[in-house]
Amino acid sequence: MIKILLKAAVLLLIVLSVYFIVHPSACSNLLAGRETGGPSVAKDSASFSEENQVIVPSDSNTAENGSPEVEGIIDTNTLTEEENQIVYSQEDIDYAIASRYVELEREYARTQPMGKDSSREIAFVVMDDFEMSPAEWESFIARATASDLFNKVRRKMPLSSAPATVPEPTAETVSVQ
Repeated sequence: MIKILLKAAVLLLIVLSVYFIVHPSACSNLLAGRETGGPSVAKDSASFSEENQVIVPSDSNTAENGSPEVEGIIDTNTLTEEENQIVYSQEDIDYAIASRYVELEREYARTQPMGKDSSREIAFVVMDDFEMSPAEWESFIARATASDLFNKVRRKMPLSSAPATVPEPTAETVSVQ
């Protein structure tokens, strides 16, 4: 008898798991005490909205602030970007990447001797931080090496008990293959 109840409970958990995977909003609605929005609720609300629906033409498609109103289901590819969004130049992005690399390099140098493997590890961490592909990293290394960006960053960043000899990353030591 206990085996049958245990199997029934496991089967119920499997069915609930599949339901919550298929309808993820149902789980949060259930926990919040709201209706889950299942088929019967959707059918009831659809018939209710069809009976009382009134279509009123709009004279203006813009909100008070001048941006278009967005209601219902929208395609985010057609929305315009915000005007006051900051646009960074490639030099700013490269400087941020180089700063992160030098910062990690100095942290790593405090605990372990620097070498080719440590440069590769730091490169992977920076690539992960900035969500870069190996091709983007190689392109960055080429630009940074050509403009001597790593030395500029090292001169501007304050020293924090880093060892005197920190090797500069080059395309050979930091390349990710």
